[in-house]
Amino acid sequence: MVDIYGFKVHVYFLESGGRVWAYGWHYERERALNHLKKIQKFHSLKGEIVQSDDLERWLSRELKSVVEDGRQFSIPDFPYKHRAVYESLVRIPRGKTATYPEISRAAGVKFHEMLVALMRNPFQILIPCHRLITRKGTLMGFYPLGIQVKETLLRIEGAIRDS
Repeated sequence: MVDIYGFKVHVYFLESGGRVWAYGWHYERERALNHLKKIQKFHSLKGEIVQSDDLERWLSRELKSVVEDGRQFSIPDFPYKHRAVYESLVRIPRGKTATYPEISRAAGVKFHEMLVALMRNPFQILIPCHRLITRKGTLMGFYPLGIQVKETLLRIEGAIRDS
């Protein structure tokens, strides 16, 4: 299990040729596996689904690097479906947010296609879909971990201030 700032989740990784191409997570083991299978199918990814202490440690380091240190994640060189959405997301700096319509326009992707791409984000948090807010400035969704995780991440990054 990986601890994401107080939220403990099961993680499955899709790996091929010594590289991680995606991961899926959830509070329940079976739902984590199903989440990764949906990501794999959506992006037509090949590889072996694994659980690994080493990869969990890698993920923890990467999460810290993106969330706490503000490093931009390098998306693996693979033609992920709607890759432009993910490329737009990684350009949102730590401590900042963008709206869903802004990312849809920036990526040149229809709004509903962008929403599906977000649900099939192969590297959630590393590709920071948690930095998206509604046009009104409110929080919406964060599949599959829930809005509480999104709010926690935005607080850590300084995008939400305590009242």
